[in-house]
Amino acid sequence: MSVMTKEEKLAQTTEIVKFLTEKNEEAKKAGIEQHAHFITSIAYTLGSLIGFDLKPMGYGPMLGTIIESLTDGLQMAATEKGVEGTFVKIVRD
Repeated sequence: MSVMTKEEKLAQTTEIVKFLTEKNEEAKKAGIEQHAHFITSIAYTLGSLIGFDLKPMGYGPMLGTIIESLTDGLQMAATEKGVEGTFVKIVRD
């Protein structure tokens, strides 16, 4: 298995973000119900990919990574919108 370079990771991430952003805008224009369905579908798809592609021992670590990324994204967007508040992460050993 090869390791992706920073440039490859950035290119892949940019492609995914661009696609999802375009689809998100389409869903928002279609109405709140379609937008909610779009967001829920993304979450369901991520869960399915983890379930099908990883061994069960990898479920927890990957889910933790996804939740951290999700909260980081929410925090960034909230800050950009001027929302005051901070998400607090509680980590259990």
